[in-house]
Amino acid sequence: MSAAPLLALCLALSGAAVAQLLLLATNAAVRARVRAALRRLSRGARLGGATAGLASAGRRAWRLVERRGRERERRIERGRCLDELPELIDVVALGLSAGMSFDAALEVYCEHYRTSLSAHMGEAMRSWQLGVKSRQEALRQLAAQIQVDAFSAFVGTVTESLAFGAPLVETLVEQAEAVREARRADQEEAIEKTPVKMLIPTGVLTLPAMLIAILGPLFASFLSSG
Repeated sequence: MSAAPLLALCLALSGAAVAQLLLLATNAAVRARVRAALRRLSRGARLGGATAGLASAGRRAWRLVERRGRERERRIERGRCLDELPELIDVVALGLSAGMSFDAALEVYCEHYRTSLSAHMGEAMRSWQLGVKSRQEALRQLAAQIQVDAFSAFVGTVTESLAFGAPLVETLVEQAEAVREARRADQEEAIEKTPVKMLIPTGVLTLPAMLIAILGPLFASFLSSG
């Protein structure tokens, strides 16, 4: 009997039936072929398990890469909105000091600035102008979406001032200056951390190359002299 029919037979039989087949096989060559077929099946099962494990690990790694990519995009978006926030506050404060309403001042900003924050604010403003949401609801949902503390403070100040009729211009001017100071402090902190971050690539890439350049000729001369 050839190996292929034995392999097919072992696939079709259960474990107990295969053991009974081994007991009934009086021919030593047949028993050897049955055992070889069983070993081939075992190797195939292990290979299939390893392949499934690699596929599962690959899927987990891909999900991790996607999650890290989304987190990085959110960080970039938050940093961009934080950079653009002082301009928004300045334009709104200037419009309010000129006698414009909050909506009119915000519309001036959305029309004359092509930024990520102006796009978000334009969508929110259209939602409350069309009556889909209230101004307070739209602004708070936008603050929850952007997840920038300074913008959340701006939204809280605007909604409370408009609800109670409190003066808004001086508060916005102070808030814009506070945002600039906080952003400047973050940038200075990032600059201070740059040399520390450069230690790892310097140690991993530069120092081994320097050691090879210095010790390589010495080692080669030692081998040639020996």
